[in-house]
Amino acid sequence: MRPRPRGNAALELLYRGHCSSGRGVLFLDIDDVICVSKPYGGYDLFQSVDERPSDLYERLWHPPAAQTLTTILEDHAPYVVMSSSWLRMMEREGFESLFRITGLTAVADSLHEFWEAPPMRGMTRLNAIERWLQAHYHGGPVLVLDDPLSGTGLRGSRLDRAGCVVLCEQDVGLHGGHLPLVRRALGGK
Repeated sequence: MRPRPRGNAALELLYRGHCSSGRGVLFLDIDDVICVSKPYGGYDLFQSVDERPSDLYERLWHPPAAQTLTTILEDHAPYVVMSSSWLRMMEREGFESLFRITGLTAVADSLHEFWEAPPMRGMTRLNAIERWLQAHYHGGPVLVLDDPLSGTGLRGSRLDRAGCVVLCEQDVGLHGGHLPLVRRALGGK
């Protein structure tokens, strides 16, 4: 049996519409995906503890977005890799704690061993995600959940043309209408 392609070789196959079966990878942005800043956003979360709204953790995530993300995780069980600008403010333990406190335990439990695709100065979000894929990708389905503003380079990219990108509308976020695109990217149900 031939070994599975990895890194660039696996990425080139993905770009051509070929991915192996197995557990997928979901790149997750936060702003305008699950947090639409209505009523709260990252600004509220990153204030000092005594200045945070008392109901912050109950209202940080947009309910339709949180439910849709939960459905994706239940239906497809991908690993999650954080690709959010929130990476500048939080480490893995902070994300795990935040997801557990806010009811998205499935996200915390699904974080990949290599859990972050951090932004780098002068690089696009696409560059960060492709850098991660080149280093850690072993084939399998890929889904990027982002938005047009922070998801620089994603629209029209090879990942997008391969059906791996869902760009959420500002102030709307992730919702059930995205599930057909998600299913095509991650396969299955």
